[in-house]
Amino acid sequence: MAKGLIAGDSVRVVERAQGPADIKSNLYYPHYAGLTGVIGKVYTDNTASVTIDVGSLPPALRTRHENSTQAMRQKWLDGLSDEARNRLTAAEKKLSLRYAILVGVDDLSPETRAAALAAPPKKIEAPAQAAAKAAASSEAARKTLEEIEAEEAKHFAEIAKQRNDEPSLDF
Repeated sequence: MAKGLIAGDSVRVVERAQGPADIKSNLYYPHYAGLTGVIGKVYTDNTASVTIDVGSLPPALRTRHENSTQAMRQKWLDGLSDEARNRLTAAEKKLSLRYAILVGVDDLSPETRAAALAAPPKKIEAPAQAAAKAAASSEAARKTLEEIEAEEAKHFAEIAKQRNDEPSLDF
């Protein structure tokens, strides 16, 4: 249990198995494991808002986050008049989105800022790669029509045997 954590502390989300209580509360997911960030606020119900360091995100999520930030920045700038856009400083034009999660305080461990930024992000398989693997394994495990018909005939024979009937496969 991570007691004594306050706003501004650097933390890392611990790695553990997700239980039914976590699914119900929506406070912990396995893909949170290993993410580092800074506590924004600790709430009285033993939860904390953590602003995640974009560098600790897996590459696929980091890319999606950066693309979303860029698209929203462009949409915001396009919505401004030319005069308003010209009055903005370079720093004001750099809109950046935060990646924040709500997690139980028990699932956080204190982390030094330098260690958090130096640690390599946890490798998570991209959805496209996972789908390709699943398709390849299903292709390898796919049965032929003859195998399916043989299993079906065996199944019907077992049913007929249980009924004490003669097996009949005429349809």
